[in-house]
Amino acid sequence: MLQKYERIMVAIDGSYESELAFEKGINIALRNDAELLLVHVIDTRALQSVATFDTYIYEKLEQEAKDVLSDYESQARKRGLEKIRQIIEFGNPKTLLAHDIPDKESVDLIMVGATGLNTFERLLIGSSSEYIMRHAKVDLLVVRDTAKTL
Repeated sequence: MLQKYERIMVAIDGSYESELAFEKGINIALRNDAELLLVHVIDTRALQSVATFDTYIYEKLEQEAKDVLSDYESQARKRGLEKIRQIIEFGNPKTLLAHDIPDKESVDLIMVGATGLNTFERLLIGSSSEYIMRHAKVDLLVVRDTAKTL
């Protein structure tokens, strides 16, 4: 049985791996005539220790996310994709990407880069892609940089 995806969520975190997930997401969305959801989560857990609810920091991070997602949307439109939405959320990326956003948006495929963290960060707080893999209710595609694995 062939799976046809209708809503594909790509998690964008600024890493090279998330850029690869975005590229594959465009191709899968085009093949399936699916909607592509470009999602960025601003991790408020990290911000609370830096500045307690400093609105300037939140606004700056949100504007940066909007700029990045707008650039990705423009690239996807140039490739022929028409159904694209941007979603920016504040909170815990793991739970938002594994549960909340997919449930709210009726996502049927989640795409993430293999890692957006360095080795030390993964050791301390764990990989978001690993958490999503264990907790997501829908298909997950973890995109790896094949050049690094050769």
